[in-house]
Amino acid sequence: MKLNYLFIALVSSAALIAACEKEEPTTLDNIQLDRSYVSIPAAGGDANLVITATEPWAFEKVVSIENNVYVELPTWLTANTLSGSAGETTVRFHADFIDGGREQELQIKCGDHIQYVMVRQGSLDAVKASCAEVIAGADGKTFTVSGVCTSIANTSYGNWYLNDGTGEVYIYGTVDADGKYNWSSFNIEVGDVVTVQGPKTTYNGTVELVDVSVVKVVKSLLKVDVSSMNFPKEGGEFVAKAAYKGNGVFVNTPDAWAQLVSMDYVKGVPTKVEPHPADTAVITFRILPNEEDTRTGVITLTSASGNQSSEATIAISQASGLAAQPLPYSATFLENQCSWETTDVVPVEGVESIWVQDPKYGMVAKATKKADSKADLVSPLIDLSKVSSAVLSFEHVQRFTNSTPSKYLKLFVSIDNGENWTEVLIPTYSPGTNWTYVTSGDISLKPFVGNLVKLKFEYTSDLVNFATWEIKNLKIVEGDATIASVASLIDATVTAEAAWSGTFNDAVVTYVNGSNAFIEDGTGGIQIYKSGHGLTAGQTINGEVSGKVKLYNGFSELTDLDLSKATVASGEVPAPTAMTLADLLKCYLRFQNCQVKLSGVTFDTPITPSARTGKISQDGSSINAYAQIKNTIDMSGTGDLICWPTRYNANLQVGVWDNAHFTK
Repeated sequence: MKLNYLFIALVSSAALIAACEKEEPTTLDNIQLDRSYVSIPAAGGDANLVITATEPWAFEKVVSIENNVYVELPTWLTANTLSGSAGETTVRFHADFIDGGREQELQIKCGDHIQYVMVRQGSLDAVKASCAEVIAGADGKTFTVSGVCTSIANTSYGNWYLNDGTGEVYIYGTVDADGKYNWSSFNIEVGDVVTVQGPKTTYNGTVELVDVSVVKVVKSLLKVDVSSMNFPKEGGEFVAKAAYKGNGVFVNTPDAWAQLVSMDYVKGVPTKVEPHPADTAVITFRILPNEEDTRTGVITLTSASGNQSSEATIAISQASGLAAQPLPYSATFLENQCSWETTDVVPVEGVESIWVQDPKYGMVAKATKKADSKADLVSPLIDLSKVSSAVLSFEHVQRFTNSTPSKYLKLFVSIDNGENWTEVLIPTYSPGTNWTYVTSGDISLKPFVGNLVKLKFEYTSDLVNFATWEIKNLKIVEGDATIASVASLIDATVTAEAAWSGTFNDAVVTYVNGSNAFIEDGTGGIQIYKSGHGLTAGQTINGEVSGKVKLYNGFSELTDLDLSKATVASGEVPAPTAMTLADLLKCYLRFQNCQVKLSGVTFDTPITPSARTGKISQDGSSINAYAQIKNTIDMSGTGDLICWPTRYNANLQVGVWDNAHFTK
């Protein structure tokens, strides 16, 4: 959660205390409000605020952050105007129905002064609920919920997790009666049963109760000195100490590979300070050797007394016992398949195997005719568990993909022995006009280090195109990839913000709106979000570049960009890449954050100034469309849409920025 939510939540708490007092309008020299508190009924409706100013004013874009874009109003609130000139202006707020209540402090800037107004809808009275009901409930509604503290994330603000068996809720901020973050005063520990009260919000898909007050704490009967253990494939033993005040400790282990060896008891010694001390169970566990894939489990310990029962868990994990290839790793594919496996997922009639090994060309995939097909070439396990970065490269050549190789020829990585796959970009494909091999370019495997990994080359064909793809001289070495394209930068991006440097070649700025800008080259696209980046649409970037990058909502995002050593030339924005919606979905990663034109799409769910999320479809394919500029986008019907494909967590969505980008 962003820190400005803390400020908003603090203001909300203060408003609750002040709600019983008479509200007086706030007055400054250059701006006056007829009230500082605006109320909208829970059923929905309008409420007016009269602003009298001696000079122009506007609502500040500092209230909340949505999709990393500063906005003036929260999503549930609209207004007939967000700015005005000298004189008297009536601002009409509107909100739709809510089951509960919500509030937001707004800021209005006039000259050098900031004016504040609180908008509340409905009642903020707390409703008793389970975690499942909180998760399903409306944002802004205040809940009272009881559950077990399963882990503590932060003791400065009091951030922790509460679970009642129906679900888990993240507590973001715990405050005392004075609204202060005084964590030590609550005496909350993992395992305690805690009753809290606070308003719900959802941040990046995580359900949170914000700045809760503590109603009750029931201390756990059981405390364990270890919460997790990691073991090598050889296994081993470990000892856990469980302090308990119930009638003994009961242990439940997962599968047979985790065994209870022994349990000894040590009586607590009473003192004047602690007349009824906890006893201690000293428990020895054995983890058996692993000859299979990585495995995990949970050991559960329970202690009970009367009607009260407390539970503690120890998470255990064990490294894979499967054989893995060490680094540096190489596979030429010229003498044999190098233990790589081939599978025709969707076979072609009359073709024995789509992937074949050739002593001259390496591994070769071809459907030989126009047909729907899919075939995988999968590596053995490769050991990246002991390195902090690794680089993959190979030689390849492709033909007959109709200039869209990324649609038919893809690369994936798995960290769970092939159960799940993550696509990575191939920076360089051959032009498709000859049989000359090209190098793939450096492909960073840094996001996958610390694991045993598998690679998968995926070949597909359809009734229009049937490619030939030849791969040889593959290698993986320890080290950082050379960033020489947008694709290689995307491949190297990990969750945490990190510095990078490299080169761009003919990278074009396709769109700019405030702090947002989109850059793409022939390998992929990336967004920069940074105030004062200085980019303008149509600029072409060549040469040495550097900056900072992180993974945000599932995709790479630049947070800083230094072009001082690059050549930047102004020009016109090139025409967007035209494709069908179905084609976009087939090569989404390649065109993510690129300027794309989808012709003949229909808004099944329109975008309006009050509803920012719509849905477009075309010939059976569909995707969400999201208005990136609030209160201005209005799109409906069928037409041609210029957009920028993005992601919000795991959800694909095309971002729309301007009404001029949609023509009927």
